[in-house]
Amino acid sequence: MVNSLIVVLLFFGIISHHDTIDKKLEIPHYSILKEKTIYSLNEDYGYSIIIEKQIKVLSKEGLDHAFTSLPYDKFVEIKDFYLQVIDPKTGKTLEKARMRDMSDVAIVSNTSIFEDNRRKYYRVKTEQFPVEVIIRSESYHKTNYFFPEWIPVNYLYQKVEESKLELIYPESGGIRYKELNLLGKKEKEELSDGFTKISWTERDLPILGSGFEIKNVHRVLIAPREFSMEGHLGIMNDWAGFAAWQFDINKGRGELPESYKKQILQLVDGVDDLYKKVSILYSHLQQNYRYVSIQLGIGGWQTMTAEDVIKYSYGDCKGLTNLMKSMLEVVGIPSYYTLVLAGEGKSEMQVDFPSNQFNHVILQVPTEASPIWLECTSNLLPAGYLGEFTKGRDVLVTQDGGGYITQTPAYNSNEWNKITSKNRIEIDHQGNATLYSLREMKGNLVEEILYLQTYKDIREQKDFFNENLPIKGLIVEDYLLNVENRDSIPVSRLELKGHISRFAQSTAKRLLLKPFFEKITEHMVDNLRLDMEEIYEISLPSGVVPELENMDFHITEPDFDIQISHKLNEGKLEVNRSIKFFMKEELNEDAKQDFLKRINETTQKSYFFNKSNSLTN
Repeated sequence: MVNSLIVVLLFFGIISHHDTIDKKLEIPHYSILKEKTIYSLNEDYGYSIIIEKQIKVLSKEGLDHAFTSLPYDKFVEIKDFYLQVIDPKTGKTLEKARMRDMSDVAIVSNTSIFEDNRRKYYRVKTEQFPVEVIIRSESYHKTNYFFPEWIPVNYLYQKVEESKLELIYPESGGIRYKELNLLGKKEKEELSDGFTKISWTERDLPILGSGFEIKNVHRVLIAPREFSMEGHLGIMNDWAGFAAWQFDINKGRGELPESYKKQILQLVDGVDDLYKKVSILYSHLQQNYRYVSIQLGIGGWQTMTAEDVIKYSYGDCKGLTNLMKSMLEVVGIPSYYTLVLAGEGKSEMQVDFPSNQFNHVILQVPTEASPIWLECTSNLLPAGYLGEFTKGRDVLVTQDGGGYITQTPAYNSNEWNKITSKNRIEIDHQGNATLYSLREMKGNLVEEILYLQTYKDIREQKDFFNENLPIKGLIVEDYLLNVENRDSIPVSRLELKGHISRFAQSTAKRLLLKPFFEKITEHMVDNLRLDMEEIYEISLPSGVVPELENMDFHITEPDFDIQISHKLNEGKLEVNRSIKFFMKEELNEDAKQDFLKRINETTQKSYFFNKSNSLTN
């Protein structure tokens, strides 16, 4: 996957997600790097990577810059490793290491029980600074399906004196590359025996501190024209060729036993509606098969058979998606195995550079209107809702003989981002209050509640509500939580009773209600849109008169609409607040916070009441 090294950089603290950087500050550096990387491709679709580094570690903070981690699996063999630590003042060798000195551990994910990913690593042990560290490593890759991207700046707070990449490849097989943010020079040389060498050299690159955007990273993306994995040949010149290869390696792996086909047909017997059929079969998958990651050899890309998923009652994203696809075929519904780069937060693909940029599989079910998307590893989400993990992403839909790039739904319409609440508050003469609340949420905001309902006990749920419900000082006494699906939209309904200490402040002449509207937080607008309606019916103590003059207002601007209205009736104050807004995606974090601050400050008002006995004095 093209973004894999970015993930490594993030893991080791190399890249930060802040949006801005104070260019006036001088960024320190803890090491100086001179590096050369050589990719040598063979005509048999294998290739080797040789990396030679000279690192001057200036202080203890830079010691991690000399850390070496070499991943390997069925397709990658570590051929050599050499490390030497030298005192630059005396030239004396302080430390040496070879491959036998490296530690070897499994790379184990939380959900995977079948994988062959491992890594060898070595950590320099010196406590003397500065030191010169020389590192040389070599690995052999049996398939050219994937090339690690070249990133000349290895770490934050590292000065790059020179970083060079040499890419040597046979002209018969060809190679493709994409340059991003490079500042140095590129040279091309025709070698003997039909090979070509391209060299990139970057010198004196800017030192990276915390606070820059990932999109500005200097790098070269590399991908094959033709590739092979365990004898399965493919073409990656365009997305159609890549999709065709993915479709072909899964051919014949969706066959179902006849007895199972009869069971599937019985599940949808008498059902005509397309969505209902899909939903019934999707629920069957969720209730009977669990997700387990499988990363063994070509199994990282080729699905296990549908029969094995049925036999063992588990599968990875590929196996569960393949089984769902097969079940739909039985009832005459076509669907398409779809590749996606999944993960929390939106991940951007290089759409103009066909290559393996994926780590997950979902299913697309075409309809006359919009497709139905299925996240087959989830046992919670309704059919048609992908959730945070894969929503709003560029994806590759695979078909027999080809495929195409499209996008999953962003779920950014009002119906997917709606909160309504009706609240009744009774205030006693001490200013304490009892709250009776009915709160309904739709769409994206319900995903967290789904997990809360399924995986947390009653005490943990109550703690969550006490910490996250809007009114400060609220202690939940009793509640009822229900989550249901209205077609593809998840809907949560929370009824609760709670006690609010010091909800009102009282003096001899006046009563004060502090702001009680729900504060709009960044978490609530992860999808950039919100449609919120709140009603508060406040039963007032006897003998108080509200000061409501000029409290009603309605503000309309291109990006938001805010309205607040009040009504007093028989000792009850009814306050209605309506907020609808859409934040522009290009806003940086500071601008988003300013936007939310403006909305919150506009609507968060205190309420004053005169006590009637004071009016007659």
